[in-house]
Amino acid sequence: MTIPDPGGMTGPLDQVMAAAKRVQEIQNGDAEAEPIVAEAAEGMVTVSVKPPGTAEVSIKPVAMRLGSEALSEQITLAVNEAYAALRERAGAGAAVDLEELNEQLAEIQREGAARLSSFLDGIMAAHSRAEQREER
Repeated sequence: MTIPDPGGMTGPLDQVMAAAKRVQEIQNGDAEAEPIVAEAAEGMVTVSVKPPGTAEVSIKPVAMRLGSEALSEQITLAVNEAYAALRERAGAGAAVDLEELNEQLAEIQREGAARLSSFLDGIMAAHSRAEQREER
């Protein structure tokens, strides 16, 4: 069943919701995206990151032979590499022109206000006609 839209407000509201959803997706990242994996110390240290920034670190037991300072350095390298790749991927997918989005939302607002005004004018005219009929 289709709900009547006499004032034409459904279209502008749908556009606002779609724009808000695009912004939210950009901010949250894609939770279903494949993780980014980075390795260090010849594969002994593996870091996996997913949007919006969760990380998983895996260290093979043989990596303990590197010593704490060298192991720490290798973990840091893998983490930094994984997060750099995540930021790069997010930046590539999130190239949204916020100025253009603001202009679109302003146009939707203007259009919605005009439609609402027209709808209210129609209600007021119908109300006036009903009052005139009652007076007769």
